[in-house]
Amino acid sequence: MKKSQWFTMVALITACTFLFSGMIFAASPIKARVSLCNSPTHPQSIGMQVFKKYVEEKTKGGIQVGLYYNSQLGGERESVEQVKAGSLEMATASAGPLTTFNKKFMVLDIPFAFDSYEIAWGVLDGPMGQRLIDSSEGIGLKGLAYLENGFRHVTNNVRPINGPDDLKGIKIRTMEAPMHMENFKALGANPTPVPWTELYLTMQQKIVDGQENPLANIWEVKMYEVQKYTSLTGHIYDPMPLVANLKWFNKLSKDYQSIIKEGAVLAQNYSRFVNKAREDAIVAKLTAKGMKVNDVSAAGKEKMRLKSQGAVVAKIKASTDKKFVDEWLAAIAAMNKDVNAGF
Repeated sequence: MKKSQWFTMVALITACTFLFSGMIFAASPIKARVSLCNSPTHPQSIGMQVFKKYVEEKTKGGIQVGLYYNSQLGGERESVEQVKAGSLEMATASAGPLTTFNKKFMVLDIPFAFDSYEIAWGVLDGPMGQRLIDSSEGIGLKGLAYLENGFRHVTNNVRPINGPDDLKGIKIRTMEAPMHMENFKALGANPTPVPWTELYLTMQQKIVDGQENPLANIWEVKMYEVQKYTSLTGHIYDPMPLVANLKWFNKLSKDYQSIIKEGAVLAQNYSRFVNKAREDAIVAKLTAKGMKVNDVSAAGKEKMRLKSQGAVVAKIKASTDKKFVDEWLAAIAAMNKDVNAGF
């Protein structure tokens, strides 16, 4: 063999060795499984579909996002527990179940705190909202964004709700959230906690008279089949924080961390716009299905606020950082002032 041929063969073998070793030892895609309690058509889920597309494209497949709808991996509380333990990468959950792990999230359960979506978003996207979502790092959770769920409203089979007197004696299903129950106790109702996955069956069997949920959920779980009245009480604004296991997140490269955070904010905003834009259509559809839908006047909401908000705030202050609660309420007041400036 000529010397030149020998060098050519060595070079070829060396190149092939590197090629095949690269193929054998190429890094596998990072799995990011996300537990979602709602269907694929819920605003929160649609937002997370935007997240999946963005993250997978930006990382060129380096992160593969798996979306698991309808509580396939467990209910909200169970899913957050799995994320905290590190057996699941990510989950969304309402503030109520999150209070089991971080009591500061109770501030999101203050009834009649926000007069509009815009005011709620202003506070959540501001310094206090960031402090709240960052506060879970102490328990091993990385807060990423506030996915949309919407304002919660009351449905029941007894009568329309226009003020606190209409809630007296009504047995109402709530989330397994202590401050939600406190709110309805203060309003004279009889709250009964029932997991989301058991909601429809509970209503079908008439175990309770009514329930409370955002419009998207009222429509998705077909409350029009088992409930007569929908009253737009808007008693609690209920975002769904997206959380990740902190150790898993911190092991990602800085570039991947940035992409995850950017995708989460895109998902948050998209879910908000989808939810708000479709609510009037949901009211029309519920009415067409035979439900009697009534808006609640500002005066009616104010009567309910005076009945319940003080009692709930006192309970929250007894359970968590009093100063943080005061600063949260101050941020809401400041946002209201800015919105109403000049009028």
